Amino acid sequence: MDSGVKKARKPNPRENAFPLSAATFCYTIPMFIQGFKRDLEESDLTETYSKHKSDYLGNKMESYWKAEEERACRKQKKPSLQRVLIKAFGWELMFYGIVLFLSEAIRIAQPIVLGQLISFYTPGQQEITQEEAYYYAAGVVLCSLMNILIAHPYMMGMLHLGMKLRVACCSLIYRKSLKLSKTALRDTTAGQVVNLLSNDVNRFDVAVLFAHQLWVGPIETVVCTYFMYLQVGIAAAVGVLALIMFIPIQFYFGRQISKLRMRTALRTDERVRLMNEIISGIQVIKMYAWEKSFAKLVHTARS
Repeated sequence: MDSGVKKARKPNPRENAFPLSAATFCYTIPMFIQGFKRDLEESDLTETYSKHKSDYLGNKMESYWKAEEERACRKQKKPSLQRVLIKAFGWELMFYGIVLFLSEAIRIAQPIVLGQLISFYTPGQQEITQEEAYYYAAGVVLCSLMNILIAHPYMMGMLHLGMKLRVACCSLIYRKSLKLSKTALRDTTAGQVVNLLSNDVNRFDVAVLFAHQLWVGPIETVVCTYFMYLQVGIAAAVGVLALIMFIPIQFYFGRQISKLRMRTALRTDERVRLMNEIISGIQVIKMYAWEKSFAKLVHTARS
């Protein structure tokens, strides 16, 4: 049997899933039913979703990168990876930003509606009618339902977006590494490329999750502070100001961690380069019995 022959897999159910099915993850139900009946095997795996494949994302990223290089050449500036990422995935990122804004607005509205419903049962109150109480009760249920329908698809969508950013950048780095000239290869070590592909690009998965909090958070803070001020007065503003005072401290520690991270990355590049050279020349090392000397060298690089 030829192990090099690629086995045909079933099409990904996400390809033809309706928007409602994709939002509620109903397209995964057949897989769960199959797993309930028997143990899942490798043959049950489906094809990769077409929009998640490295060739699709790499081609998309490369086309925008070439356009950015031409623009930078005309203006005599360095190409900007940030601008390329925004052009390639900006609309998708903006869509999920709007989704998060709606989700946070619903989360703020829910306790307000619940408070009005509870006020209806206050003895002697005449402001809220029974019909309005029904509306408030329906609002509480609707807010809970909307949170469920929005929060999980948003989280999954942002995780997918982070993955696509990572895969696209990995594909672009790999293609670029194959086109490096001999002059560029002298300044670029294998450790740097390996570190980029294995560590640095993984930051996209985490950074994307909290990207929209940079602008949604301040808006949400102002709105929540206003409603708290209506309820408890100036004490709410004092509490929020105390929290805001910690922001400069977080910025300071963030910059310090960034500096330490940069130093760690340089050491990691050097360590990976050393290990690659040792592995490639392991036969010579064994022949001359240099194991202990190189073991000390590796220990020094790791310490």
